[in-house]
Amino acid sequence: MKRMVAMTLVVIMLTMLVLAAGTYLATQLFVDPALKDLNRAVAAIQPEAQQQIMPHLARLQELRNMGGFYVLPILLLAGLLATLILWPLLQRSVNRLSGTREETPKIAEADIGAKKERPKETVGDDPIQIGACRILSVLQNKGRLIDFLEEDITSYPDAQIGTAVRSIHEDCGKALHEYVTLAPVLFEKEGETVVVPDSFDPSEIRLTGQITGGPPFEGTLQHSGWKVTRLNLPDYPKGQKHRVIAQAEVEIGQISEG
Repeated sequence: MKRMVAMTLVVIMLTMLVLAAGTYLATQLFVDPALKDLNRAVAAIQPEAQQQIMPHLARLQELRNMGGFYVLPILLLAGLLATLILWPLLQRSVNRLSGTREETPKIAEADIGAKKERPKETVGDDPIQIGACRILSVLQNKGRLIDFLEEDITSYPDAQIGTAVRSIHEDCGKALHEYVTLAPVLFEKEGETVVVPDSFDPSEIRLTGQITGGPPFEGTLQHSGWKVTRLNLPDYPKGQKHRVIAQAEVEIGQISEG
């Protein structure tokens, strides 16, 4: 960054030098020839007219001489002043950027440390959480649902997956019907036209599509929905924690001595 600041200041000085050189060349190539032609033209006219024009011509020549003498120092001085003004500003910007770069890793490390120290959320003793754990436990013990969902099946052929799914579907269905009674929210068949009344429950019916105005609405049934009408979950075995969905199984047998 410091090298970039130095290069910026060098560019400023070089720019001022180029401007000074351009001004000098413009004077030599355009202003001086124009003054010489003007002097010749004045010399060719009548003396009375010369007396009127000569003061103005002398003034132009004086301005040209002053410009040639002062332009170069003025441009160099302007470059020097710009350098002196910009130097502390650029240096302050460099120091600020350097400090930001040094602080960023520290902040990132602090965030990582905070994430590591953050305690994991645990399942509490809320009745809703206990009931959810019990349903998962039933589906796992009866149909091995959790085993299936947690297993990586990307390498298995479709035929093998289909066979496993058929068994899981049957066992989990039996377990669900044994402890839970379900009923459709709407009894019409999917694809039929239904009317949603004014007093519909948004927790039971979700409206989709182009909804304008207020109820009643008329539309096509896309899904009948499900709701629980009976829930009779079995109790946990004595001493088992509700957080344990499925116990680890260890087969005990005679251990051969090596």
